[in-house]
Amino acid sequence: MKIKWTGKISNEEVLQRIKGKELCLYNNVKKKQKMAFAGHVSRGSSGKDLLDVLEGKLNSKLSQGRPRRMRLDDIKSWTGLDSYEKIRNLANNRKSWTACSITCQPSNTEEDS
Repeated sequence: MKIKWTGKISNEEVLQRIKGKELCLYNNVKKKQKMAFAGHVSRGSSGKDLLDVLEGKLNSKLSQGRPRRMRLDDIKSWTGLDSYEKIRNLANNRKSWTACSITCQPSNTEEDS
């Protein structure tokens, strides 16, 4: 796929050009990055601020409209675990978290943003 760096092409256009196997690869890379970040944050390696963001504990006004998807919802669906405590306990063991992030698959109803 030859796209010049000066070309003004949207992400949607690029994703439309990528079809089939390459798109699946893109989604798996994105899932792997989300899982790695969630494991890093839930182990406490990055500080309290990012942990609050992952858990959704931000002090702000209630916004109107559809509730935003949380990263934790993706992690729950990919791992098959139903509570944050189970996810955090799994993430504390780095080897088991890595094995889980390799074996779990993204759901078909996922809307990556």
